[in-house]
Amino acid sequence: MRIQDIIPLSIRKSLLKIHQSWLWPKALEEYKAEIEAGRIPSPELIKRLVYAWGNQGFSAQIDYTLTCIEKTMKSEGLIFECGSGLSTILLGIIAKKQNRKMVSFEHIDFWAHRIQKELDKNQMSNNTIYTRPLKDYGAFAWYDTDGFQAEKIGLCVCDAPPGNTKGGRRGFLYLFKDYLLPNSVILVDDTIREDEQKMIQEWEKELPMSIEFSGVFDPHAILRIH
Repeated sequence: MRIQDIIPLSIRKSLLKIHQSWLWPKALEEYKAEIEAGRIPSPELIKRLVYAWGNQGFSAQIDYTLTCIEKTMKSEGLIFECGSGLSTILLGIIAKKQNRKMVSFEHIDFWAHRIQKELDKNQMSNNTIYTRPLKDYGAFAWYDTDGFQAEKIGLCVCDAPPGNTKGGRRGFLYLFKDYLLPNSVILVDDTIREDEQKMIQEWEKELPMSIEFSGVFDPHAILRIH
């Protein structure tokens, strides 16, 4: 008889949450130590962090997370994130070490609150979350940027808005292309989807860039602005 047949689902879910809550601070401290030492964390550590964070259905997976970490460590300027989640915490730790600013736009209050709580707990004052509704800009919908003072961007993690948003994730480049530093990097997840592929083709016509596709289990693209 399988354990699933013995223990009710509600209890299994509770035990899972308890284990994740126990593992998260331990894995995060190990991650901080790796970043402080200037090392790229191992895939095994990233796997534990993704599991412990507890949002596996939406959290960036191992390949893409490692790309985000590596490119953040090698970049300069503002770290700009479309959406928020585990990456906000992991890249924010790098931002704190490098004394850089990181901003994240989020339209769901629950996630913004959860991330802000974790940022406060870890004294990550270099991060700012902008909780903004999605606004119709005509050709696309994107976060409302009213009153936001942009700085020169060295890295963008482009994982949002959701794919069913009008225009998908296209809005970032059209709103912020004038703020991208030379040699800046835009990371695009979910390139297995046709719409992300079309978006990258459209963006290539807007700005000169090199495009590299990476990731086996979570295909993504690395766009470098010339």
